[in-house]
Amino acid sequence: MALNIQDPQELWAQCLLNIESQVRPQSFANWFSQTSVSRFDEDLLVIQVPSAFSAAWVEEHYLQMIQAVVMEETTLTPRISFVVAQAPQPALDQVLPIPAPEEESTENEQEEVEAGPAQISLNKRYTFEEFIIGDSNQIALATALAVANAPGKTEFNPLVIYGGAGLGKTHLLQAIGHHAHSLNVAEKVVYVPSEKFMGDFVQSLRDRDKASEFKNFYRNADVLLVDDIQFLLHGEQTQNEFFHTFNALHQSEKQIVMTCDSPPGHLDGLEERLKSRFIWGLATAINPPELETRIAILHKKAERNGIRIPDGVATLLGNHIRSNVRELEGTLISLMAYCSIHKKELDIEAAKHILDELGPSPSELSIEAIQQQVADHFNLTQEQLIGKGRTQEVVAARHLAMFLVRRLIGSHFTAIGLHFGNRDHSSIIHAVRTVEKKCKNDPAFAKLAEDLSNTIRRQNR
Repeated sequence: MALNIQDPQELWAQCLLNIESQVRPQSFANWFSQTSVSRFDEDLLVIQVPSAFSAAWVEEHYLQMIQAVVMEETTLTPRISFVVAQAPQPALDQVLPIPAPEEESTENEQEEVEAGPAQISLNKRYTFEEFIIGDSNQIALATALAVANAPGKTEFNPLVIYGGAGLGKTHLLQAIGHHAHSLNVAEKVVYVPSEKFMGDFVQSLRDRDKASEFKNFYRNADVLLVDDIQFLLHGEQTQNEFFHTFNALHQSEKQIVMTCDSPPGHLDGLEERLKSRFIWGLATAINPPELETRIAILHKKAERNGIRIPDGVATLLGNHIRSNVRELEGTLISLMAYCSIHKKELDIEAAKHILDELGPSPSELSIEAIQQQVADHFNLTQEQLIGKGRTQEVVAARHLAMFLVRRLIGSHFTAIGLHFGNRDHSSIIHAVRTVEKKCKNDPAFAKLAEDLSNTIRRQNR
């Protein structure tokens, strides 16, 4: 076949028709429907694919078939190579099947927005365009958009977005920064986790030369985005400094947006003067996503990695993972990694295997089942575990049980408190943080917590 009568795209389209007749429809949709070619001649065929994952998969599983089809359709035997058409994604055959925290991001995914006491950056993925809307978050999204379009000019100042871990609070918070910056309605956007604000403040106390730098940086922001304000509870001086920062910005009609894990009025330990200011504007909740939103999130995540996830797989994962977006996305990463490592198709069978490894869905796990497992381990009764006993062993077991409920089910602190003798949510927060700290400092205790988690998952399948 003479190459001068057909361009590379026409030749490749002809080859695709042949390939489509040889593979399953889902396989063709996943691995070939989004391909194109940038060169197709006697010496070289360069196939463009959406991601590094797609390149690795197609080369591993379909290279010989492509070579045969090209020979059959064109009589040519070029060397075949694969290139990523857009910005490269991480090669998923190098990703371990462990859910990645939503807040974490690589250096390449970050964009410097402002330099201050320490570099502050926004994650490029956390934009409104990438946020999946559903009944559980549409009010939070609408108010976030309103604030981003006109920071400091709406009644939503401050705006507080609250909800459990992994539901998209940080995503919305940073999306406000991106949007306001792109519209040029905010020259100086500052995003800061509350613990970093504390760290910068402590550093300013140690080095008086940095005191004025600290105040100028935070109090001159056009938009101040503060993540996880519940951690401000740890320092009286920090709360006082944040109070003055808040006042300076609000009086200048600058926008303040914050996130926390519960309504600001429920943050025991937060000064009343701060609580009163936090409710000047609007506090809006993000709740766990409903099934339709979970399925949409899975499709979006798969699309970002250059693949298509079958509807049946998305529905299966969406029905199983109900607690938060972070776990949902982590499960999909585990599935893609498993398929890559074991050279399997991304189908229902592979998804069931991953779900079996992860253990039961939150709906199959109950708070009572976790309480009983922990009580049995410590040779206690369930009544002793949730009762008023204050011996060191009982308190340690109770705290660990509360931590495991939060970790394995993702229940809200208030709900956990109701199942532990009607305790206040602040007691649950304290227990969870106590266990988290002990896990960091005591490897033996961390192993105990992990072993109990695995045992509970296995025995409640």
